[in-house]
Amino acid sequence: MRSPPIYIICHPEYEPIRYQLLLKQLEKARIPFNTVQWIRGPWGNEVDSLYFKVYDPFNKRLGLDKALSFKSACLLKGEVSLCVRFHLAVKKALEDGADTVIFFESDVVLREDFLERLQDILSDEPWDYISLGEGVGTRPSSPQGKSYFSKSQLYTPPHQFVFRCTDSMVFRRSFLEKLSQTFIPFRECLDWELNVQMLAHKGVPMWADPPLVEPGSGRSRAMTLLPS
Repeated sequence: MRSPPIYIICHPEYEPIRYQLLLKQLEKARIPFNTVQWIRGPWGNEVDSLYFKVYDPFNKRLGLDKALSFKSACLLKGEVSLCVRFHLAVKKALEDGADTVIFFESDVVLREDFLERLQDILSDEPWDYISLGEGVGTRPSSPQGKSYFSKSQLYTPPHQFVFRCTDSMVFRRSFLEKLSQTFIPFRECLDWELNVQMLAHKGVPMWADPPLVEPGSGRSRAMTLLPS
């Protein structure tokens, strides 16, 4: 199977070790480099001039008055940077025109059979977003105890806050077109902001299980690089 376009939010200059590890993983998973684009964007120490142009902690948008997370009152520069770079990735994906796209953060750990499992879940079933990882151990309730080596399938999330993590995500273009119009200014860190966007645009979310990707930071396989 040929992979949909992949946009990796990774800054090779600031994250050289992660960048090299990603190159090795892509090769091992037989993902052609010509399907991959690297989204650099502003690093945490480079967002001062953007900070309050893209982030508004008092923003009452999309019919939601209250914040969803305590972090929203004062996002770290690194959290603002991640949101900005995600938005850049969305804009680039829309410019490129693919109907289905994948976003990775820099600390992902891919399964060797990533492409085979991806083929299993990219079905005709209606969806706008698929979570490829499992966040912090939040697998769907039905397959608890299922082997990690069984066939990956899609499951409806058990609650409305469907972004367990943002390390590995698949989106339909039709949903990104809506999100791109309402994402800036954001109020939350990326996972909670995407929860707001999903609810506002009435998207159809799904979780893949067993997961195709692990978050390296969440599994202590990579140290967090979130700058303040």
